[in-house]
Amino acid sequence: MSLRTTARYVGAIGLIVVTVTAAGCAADPPSGVVGLTVTGCSTGAAHGSGMVVAPGLVLTAAHVVKGADVIDVTNGARSTTASVVAFDPDMDLAYVRLEADLGAPSSLEGGGVDRGEHGVTYVFRDDGVVAVPVVVRRAVRIKTENIYIEGETDRPGFELDADIQSGDSGGPVLVDGEVIGVLWARSSKYDQRAYAIDPVAAGALVRRQLGTGSIDNSIDLARCT
Repeated sequence: MSLRTTARYVGAIGLIVVTVTAAGCAADPPSGVVGLTVTGCSTGAAHGSGMVVAPGLVLTAAHVVKGADVIDVTNGARSTTASVVAFDPDMDLAYVRLEADLGAPSSLEGGGVDRGEHGVTYVFRDDGVVAVPVVVRRAVRIKTENIYIEGETDRPGFELDADIQSGDSGGPVLVDGEVIGVLWARSSKYDQRAYAIDPVAAGALVRRQLGTGSIDNSIDLARCT
């Protein structure tokens, strides 16, 4: 299924959206949920969320860490710094390597999720982890622009029912305890509607970068716009 979305970025780098407080009842959040504070592209700091998916490795949205000079990462109890080690501006996925481990890894699943399945997205707000209930509406191919708002790209992902807000970008979406998506945007048309990227189906480039240990010179990590 193909979808052209009018969704807006939910990271602090993107457009400001109405703040909605979401309360969720869930088990204790995974210890690998982290908050990212990024300086580099603006006079203030940008904020996002992420998830430890391998020892010392955090998955997040690329637009959260674009143009980063400094990336501070916290799990609420401990903090460290990080650097970008994989980055895809078309798929809006990135990995950052932590200077010190924070929390236990969660596994990536991606795909194979049915309509109507219930899950949870974990986001970092106000120095703590918030669990936001999620319902998977459908798998979609998201026709949109890259993170610099140019060109056109086609991201595999999911349309969700979820109350998300500015600063939640990069938060992991879990179904049955496995990461199936990375929060990317909320709808500008529908309330409580959000979009997540499938980190497996959309992750070919970032996996290759992790495997080779390098990011192609055509990708400018310092670029902001």
